[in-house]
Amino acid sequence: MTVKVLLFASARRWAGAGELTLEPKAGARASDVFADPRLAALVPHRAALRLAVNEEFVADGHPLKDGDVVAVLPPVSGG
Repeated sequence: MTVKVLLFASARRWAGAGELTLEPKAGARASDVFADPRLAALVPHRAALRLAVNEEFVADGHPLKDGDVVAVLPPVSGG
């Protein structure tokens, strides 16, 4: 299975990349993307990060399938 991960704002900065391709095991869940060593810098911030799969916010346990696009979104503020 291949999944694309898009990283935005501070998540992009922490990871040092804006886009990664992962090959999670069958049965992987959305939060399993954080197990990839390239995303280790995000783990301390995990509680503040939201996940979206195919442009819809999802819970950590959302099942992934081949071709999904997972977005990692930090909190945003405006003013």
